[in-house]
Amino acid sequence: MSITTKVVGSYKIIEVREETNGSIHRRTISPSDDTSSESAEIKALVAEHHTDEVKTAYLEQIGKTNHFT
Repeated sequence: MSITTKVVGSYKIIEVREETNGSIHRRTISPSDDTSSESAEIKALVAEHHTDEVKTAYLEQIGKTNHFT
């Protein structure tokens, strides 16, 4: 398995690209996601980039965008 990661945007979304046996799976990890079952590599990125400040800003932003009138 080959894993490629990239951190993007002001909310430090982690883009994960996993390639296994010629099949590619892409996913994202946001600051509000549960990462307890992730690999050590992903957990290290989360620890580095998903600081309390980033988590708070992200949750405030999605709270604003989830209110429809």
